[in-house]
Amino acid sequence: MKSQNSDEKIKEIISASGYLNEQKVIVEFENHGFFAGANYAFEDQDEHKSREIDFIASRFTDFIFGKTGFYFFAYGEVKKRTNPLIFFERKPQRNESLEVYVPVEATQEFFSNIDLFLDIKKVLNFSEIHHQLKHGFISTQFCEIDNNKAGHKDLYETLFLPLLKCVDSEMTRTRKMTSYFDPENPCYFLNLFQPIIIISGPLYAYDVYNDSLIKKDYIIYRRHYASNTIKRTLLIDIVTKDYLSTYITEKLIKTYIAIESSFKNQMDKIIEYCIKDRVIQDQKVNKIMKK
Repeated sequence: MKSQNSDEKIKEIISASGYLNEQKVIVEFENHGFFAGANYAFEDQDEHKSREIDFIASRFTDFIFGKTGFYFFAYGEVKKRTNPLIFFERKPQRNESLEVYVPVEATQEFFSNIDLFLDIKKVLNFSEIHHQLKHGFISTQFCEIDNNKAGHKDLYETLFLPLLKCVDSEMTRTRKMTSYFDPENPCYFLNLFQPIIIISGPLYAYDVYNDSLIKKDYIIYRRHYASNTIKRTLLIDIVTKDYLSTYITEKLIKTYIAIESSFKNQMDKIIEYCIKDRVIQDQKVNKIMKK
């Protein structure tokens, strides 16, 4: 005989599993103008097998179709936690350049023949318009409080490693698909990758300067990974589920619009930099060949 409460029981089980949280995250991104989907697959570079992250959300602007465009990709994990997660926050060191940890792939990222330290992030002024670089705090260590003990068990492997590997895999794939700059047919494309972890449980920052514990909605976590196939450091956004809508509006979309505007306004300059950098490079090669 069919239980009268079977439908409610199924809903209760689904709600406890986390599947519903993932679907609601996708709907939230779609409500803010992103294309979004669940269970995004990629190949694990170390183990050469298929893995998944919980979602991908993307947004793009083609300024001139097939010639110039800006593409934004957000990759994320959605986790239900009951134990408090604590991230130890500090201010970046004076000479610590966080720009290098913002993952981009572009038709030409560096213009080192013009200026050794000139790249597309500096041209577009990422330090002033990218939400991570304006935040002012960073975390490089975290722990979970479980049974009156502080540790992180397998959280690194289950939370951060799949996401880091996914972004690295996507960057490699995009790089293979991006053509080199051709002065005879000048095109320029910029791809920006954003890793995100959305937490439904309590999230805290430990202020190492004041020895204070503060409940947070948003934290930036820097993580490095090295293996035979990957050497990558990323800034990962840690976001509470309740803050997600505000996070998308106040951080992701504002970053997107600011980069989109800077890119559009400086497109001619970027093309000029590409051409000039190529000319200087060719001159250096010719000089070496003549020796």
